Amino acid sequence: MKKNSFLVIISGFMLALTACSSNSDLIDATANYPKAPASFVKSKNLTGTLKGTLKQDSTYYLVGDVAVAKGDTLAVQPGATIIAKGNFQFQISGTLLSLGTEAKQVTFTSQDASRFTDFATYTGHWGGFVFDSTAVYVYVKYTHINFTGGPDSSGSPQASFDVEGSQTYNGGAYIVVEDSWFYGGVDDGIHLAGNITASIKRNVIQRLGGPDGETMNVKKGVKGDIAYNYIWSAANNAIKLETGTVLIPQTNMNIFNNTIVDGGFRKRGEATNSILIDKWTRANIYNNLMVGNHTGINITTKADTTNCKYGNNLIYCPADSLTQLIYPLGAFSKKQSTDITGTGATLCNSVITTWVPPTTTLPDLTVLDGNNPSLPSSSPAIGKGIAVAPFTYFITSIDGKKGTADVVNKDLGAYPTDGSGNKHLPTKQPVQ
Repeated sequence: MKKNSFLVIISGFMLALTACSSNSDLIDATANYPKAPASFVKSKNLTGTLKGTLKQDSTYYLVGDVAVAKGDTLAVQPGATIIAKGNFQFQISGTLLSLGTEAKQVTFTSQDASRFTDFATYTGHWGGFVFDSTAVYVYVKYTHINFTGGPDSSGSPQASFDVEGSQTYNGGAYIVVEDSWFYGGVDDGIHLAGNITASIKRNVIQRLGGPDGETMNVKKGVKGDIAYNYIWSAANNAIKLETGTVLIPQTNMNIFNNTIVDGGFRKRGEATNSILIDKWTRANIYNNLMVGNHTGINITTKADTTNCKYGNNLIYCPADSLTQLIYPLGAFSKKQSTDITGTGATLCNSVITTWVPPTTTLPDLTVLDGNNPSLPSSSPAIGKGIAVAPFTYFITSIDGKKGTADVVNKDLGAYPTDGSGNKHLPTKQPVQ
C-alpha cells in the first residue's frame, strides 16, 4: 500500500514537472516580470474594469473601454487574439503583460474590413493602449498591434501605445516592448513620457501616423535603449526625443542599430527627421541605417549637446535636393568622419536587399511595404559600425525585468549579417 502511494506521488510529481516544462515553452521563463494572474477572464466580450488572464489560443472581442485598476494585472497568454469591435481602448493603471512567443504570437486588431482603404483618409479604428501615472509595469513581447488611431472625445486620433499622465512623479515604471509589430496606426506609435525605464527593441513598425504623428515619441525623463527596430514610412519623425521645459528628470536614450526606411514624406508644413533630439535631451546614436527618408539626424541646439554622442550612421536620401537635410542646416549635429552619406536611387538601392522608393506626393496611398531590409553581401553597411559601445547600456543581462540585453553590432542597421538583432523581416500586410 505504501509502495503504491509512493508511485502515485511520484507520478503526480512527474506530471507537474511536465506541465511546468510545457508552460516554460510558451512563456518567456527568463523574464523577471510579475506573474500572470491565476484566474482567467471568463467573458469573451471585453469591457469595463478587468483583471486576470486572457487564455491561450482564444479569441476575445473588445466591445467597450477596458480599465485595469491600480495594483491589478491583465495578462494575455500566447496565441490569443483580441478584435476591437469599435473605437475602444485599454486604459491601464496597473500592469499589462502581453506574453506572446515566436510560435504563438498575440494579436490586437480591428474588425473593420475597410481598414486598408482608410489609409487615404487617415481613419483610425480603435483607441490602442493608454497607461496613466500609476501604471508600474508593461511587458509586451511577440505582439501585433494593428489599425489604432480611433479619435478621442475631441476628435483627435489616439496613439497606438501611449504612456501618459504624471509619469514624472511615479518613481520609475518599466516599459518593455520587444519583438513586436505595429501596423497602420494614425497617430504616434510608441509614446512614452516620464521617469520610466524603457526597452524598445527588435520591433517591426510600419506606416504609423497619418498626416502627422511620430513613430516613437519619447519625452519628460525616459531613459533606456532603442535598438534593432525596423521603421517604415514614418509620417513625421521616426524617433523623436525631448525632455521639455522641466529639465529633471532628463530624457536619456541609447539609439543604435535601427533601420529606418522611406519616412517623412506625409508631413507638410513642418520639418521631419529620421532621428530628432531636442529640448535638453541627451542621446547616443550609433550604427543606424537610414535609407530613402526625407531627412537624417537632427540634434538641435536646444538639446544637451555636451552629452550627445553620435557616429557610424549611414544616411542615404532618395533625391539630390534633400542633401542639405541629411544633417539639417542650423542644427548642432554635423556629419561625422565615420558616417556614410549620399543621395540618389542608385545609392539607396545598394544598401538593402530590396528598396522600394517612397511615395512623395499626397495623398500617399502606399499601404504595403515591399522592402527587404536585410543586407546583401555588397552592402556598404557591412562592417562599418562600432563593435564596442562608447556608452553604458541601460538594459543589461542581469536584470531581465527591464527587458533583454542587446549590444551594438558592427554591421549597421537592425539586420546584421551574423543573424543577430531583429529576427523578423517586414511583411506586406500585418498578421490578422
